[in-house]
Amino acid sequence: MIVYMEWNASSYAVAGPDDRERMSSIKEAKETFWRRADYDPAFPCVENSEAYLYLRGRKGDNDETGGEYPDFRLFMGPRGGVRMERC
Repeated sequence: MIVYMEWNASSYAVAGPDDRERMSSIKEAKETFWRRADYDPAFPCVENSEAYLYLRGRKGDNDETGGEYPDFRLFMGPRGGVRMERC
């Protein structure tokens, strides 16, 4: 399965399909999200951010960038863990 992750942070411009990052799994997307939200110097000002995950590689999927609507939303929980909910 291929996962496309799109950042939605208050300090970044509105993202689009061309801005999505390709990941090999949901686990990799969660780890990347946590590293960046835990202050990665390459991605400053991402506190209070969220990311949307677009899953591809399932039967019947044709779109390269993940389609129009996200499958999951990642965000930081109240105790510093990554939370994931279905959109």
